Amino acid sequence: MKCPNCGFEFFEGCHCPDCGVDVYVFRKTRGASVRLYNDALKLAEERDLSGAAEKLEQSLLFDKNNIPARNLLGLIYCEMGRIGDALKHWIISTSMQPEGNAAAGYMDYLQRNAREMEKCNDAIRMYNQAIHYLKQGSDDLAVIQLKKSIDNNPGFLDAYNLMTLCCIEDKNTKRAQHFNEIVLKRDIRNPLALHYRSLLGNVPAASPSPLKKAEKSKGPAAISVKKTDSNPPIPRYKRKEKINSVLEKRDFLAFLAGIGVAVIVILVLIVPALNESKNTKIKELETAIENYAGETEMTPEEVLAMRTELEKLQTENKLLRSEENKQANLELLATAVAQMTDGDFEACVTTLDTIDTVSFSEEDMAKYNSVKTTAYPKAADSYYTKGKSEFLSNNFTEAKTYLETALNYTGNENFVDDTLYYLAKIAEQDKDTIKAKEYYNKIVKEHPDSNQITNVKNALQKLNESSN
Repeated sequence: MKCPNCGFEFFEGCHCPDCGVDVYVFRKTRGASVRLYNDALKLAEERDLSGAAEKLEQSLLFDKNNIPARNLLGLIYCEMGRIGDALKHWIISTSMQPEGNAAAGYMDYLQRNAREMEKCNDAIRMYNQAIHYLKQGSDDLAVIQLKKSIDNNPGFLDAYNLMTLCCIEDKNTKRAQHFNEIVLKRDIRNPLALHYRSLLGNVPAASPSPLKKAEKSKGPAAISVKKTDSNPPIPRYKRKEKINSVLEKRDFLAFLAGIGVAVIVILVLIVPALNESKNTKIKELETAIENYAGETEMTPEEVLAMRTELEKLQTENKLLRSEENKQANLELLATAVAQMTDGDFEACVTTLDTIDTVSFSEEDMAKYNSVKTTAYPKAADSYYTKGKSEFLSNNFTEAKTYLETALNYTGNENFVDDTLYYLAKIAEQDKDTIKAKEYYNKIVKEHPDSNQITNVKNALQKLNESSN
């Protein structure tokens, strides 16, 4: 071991042969640090990130020079979405051990993916803004900021926990459980998530909390104000107004749900019945006209009138079917809007792709294009993130599927060149040289300022040399 006083290395005894310092306590603390690090490794393998982080922090208290413990703590913080804390420990680690340190590779990866770092910084900024809004009582604004934070950093567990708390406060048990489950899948013993799960399991969604009941029973008149008070308490009219607004919102949603049910009834029962009735009449007229050759009682005027009625019925039937298709596509559009609101952008774009907009009005088309403009970039980003993750895990088949899907929804996003680059690498892996060159040449032509341009040119040169 190395003497903590003079740095002399020795292998036996509890006293340094060079300076004579007693290193017994140091050896014990170092052993405790290593044991805590090993415990943290086991917890990390079990996806208990919070427990592992706690063990690693204790390990560093015993021995701040435990480089593996510090690097692992940075990785766990990175997995939890706390990029700043991860970078802090990696910087300290590389300053202690500049050579042969894995932390240098971690930081280099983040530097090469500056866009992801920016998104993580934005996520933290939005999370802090959400806390500020909550302190002001603006819960709706806080939820909007938290949704944006999660979109920018899907691994930010603190944002999921705060979103769960907001949903619990708004009595939205289903949404709270959704966000709570996301946290517990990634961190099975997250203390806050477990606490919220106990709240969701014990408190019915519709029953108000004891604090709310007390406030309701007391009302504004129950607050005592003395003339000697320098800062008398103010009745919480704001929270009461919010409750009223929530009730009004629920009434409005119930009204919209009623309209939706009525539309469904019309589509399922009335319109098909009308179509069936007209189809029957059309068949009868067609049969009568076909049999006219053998009839002597019908005059030409009667036949002409019959043909006119037949054409009229066919036109009406066509219009009804067109309206039926239009209503079905509008229902799909409403489904896509709901999926986008819930943040399920992949399902949203899949629904959008099934919609036929031929019979849409200008207003319907404007709504469709608005949803498409919002959902396509988000879905592309989601598929790109999954594809990149699978690529780095050497799951090239899954990565190819995700990345090709991402290209279907991309516009001018700044990760298009990276998507093409990963697809080219996968094509090389599959020995598809022609496809790989196609992707590389597309990057050179359309993305000359890409951060991968050097790698692309080197790869193209190697492919050309191997083909010659």
